[in-house]
Amino acid sequence: MKNASYFERAAAWAADALKANKLPFVSALVFGFLAHMYAFTNKLLNADEISALFSKGATVQSGRWGLGLTSYIFPDLSMPWIYGLISVLLLAVAICITVNIFKIKSPVLKVLVSAAIICFPAVMGNFCFMFTSAAYALAIFMAVAAVYLFVSGGKIKRGTGVLLLALSLGIYQAYISLAASFLVLLLIRQLLDGEDAKTVLKKGIVYFLLLVAALGLYYAVTLIVDLVGGQGYQEYEFMSSGGVLASLLRAYTSFIRSFTDGYFGFVNSPLSVVAHLAIMLLSLGFIACTMIKRQNWQNTALMLVLIAIFPLSMNCMYLIASVDIIHTLVLFSFISVYVLAAIVLDRAQGRALILRDVASVALALIVAGNVFYCNKVYLKMALQYENAFAFYNTLMAQIMDTPGFNSETVIDFVGSDAWGVKKFEEIDTEKLTGPNDDLVNIYTRVDFMKYYMGIDLYSYREDTIYADWYDEMPSYPDPGSIMMRPEENRIIIKLQ
Repeated sequence: MKNASYFERAAAWAADALKANKLPFVSALVFGFLAHMYAFTNKLLNADEISALFSKGATVQSGRWGLGLTSYIFPDLSMPWIYGLISVLLLAVAICITVNIFKIKSPVLKVLVSAAIICFPAVMGNFCFMFTSAAYALAIFMAVAAVYLFVSGGKIKRGTGVLLLALSLGIYQAYISLAASFLVLLLIRQLLDGEDAKTVLKKGIVYFLLLVAALGLYYAVTLIVDLVGGQGYQEYEFMSSGGVLASLLRAYTSFIRSFTDGYFGFVNSPLSVVAHLAIMLLSLGFIACTMIKRQNWQNTALMLVLIAIFPLSMNCMYLIASVDIIHTLVLFSFISVYVLAAIVLDRAQGRALILRDVASVALALIVAGNVFYCNKVYLKMALQYENAFAFYNTLMAQIMDTPGFNSETVIDFVGSDAWGVKKFEEIDTEKLTGPNDDLVNIYTRVDFMKYYMGIDLYSYREDTIYADWYDEMPSYPDPGSIMMRPEENRIIIKLQ
């Protein structure tokens, strides 16, 4: 292309890259839309989504200065279709990079690992917070691209990788664990490829230093932004409570509980438990057989160390963050379990091919289960919204019909719950971050009525009232639960 412009050359390069990665890319798109299309074509709500319709939520004050910067490319308006589409495309590219980093060759495994990542419950959790979904997808892309640059060699590439990872952390700090777990997986793959322990150990030290450099750059920028802005950097702490040993214990117990009792919603059915345990046991068993067969005890010892720190690399946020802020979205790095299975079983040959078949079936079951799980959660959110809208629409009609009501009347909703707003416990999302059982509460009620019911004519207060007459009031919807106090031009609604 001698006469081609730079843009044309870039387009041609992108077309070639897409052609070379069509299997994981198409898989990510197909399964991404199967799992998440409902969220892209409906306005689903949780408490944060109600309040952040026109914002990115907490940014600088949570150490997410990069999230604030994304407002220049992703406007502060929660738009399901366009942000959903952008997110899936960014994640699809990140998945293609992942497949290339780990040199996965099996077409079936390429499809299945791509599907497993895009259907993962933490991705669904991101789409529950649509106002940040595109920004978080960009952060994931940058974290994966940083790992690719780390292993590509050269000071310029690695320096660029450090910058990209720091920017990723500026959007969402949790993706340090994604980069860390991917780098541990790279070391495992290198040992499986036959590299000697000394060489792999040297690479591991370099990878660790690059992670520290990116983390240090992120914290340096965070401190500068905090000093300049003076908003207070409080939500994330450098060390979690209880000390190092307690944090280590939490990291490993969290990993185990993800398999055994559906911690964070990652393993969300009995069949999913079996499938996840199958791919982990098959992966570990194949690694053990490979290392025993080679009889290289230095490599075996290093492999044991890497396997031991693998759960910690996925859950390293326990070492740098307060435990009460660790939830489904924070541990997106659990997808490394699927990547490990693809790396290991991609090497199966001869009679061991049966192990790849079993793992492929297990991954397919995980994908199918998560497609249904995502749609089930989205259905719950849609039902909660419709139910809450119907409840508060009826309630506001009764308030407006109260004798003495006028445009200056102050409306007091007293209480944090409301009889009649169904929470749909039939769809269990207790351990999953995203949907809220208390969709409309004392913090979100005003915004819900303003933005989703079109009622922006009144003043609202959320007082706790200490008075004998209030104690004697019945709770809504019983007669007398809505009281007009004409001397104050004020209506009291006593909720449960």
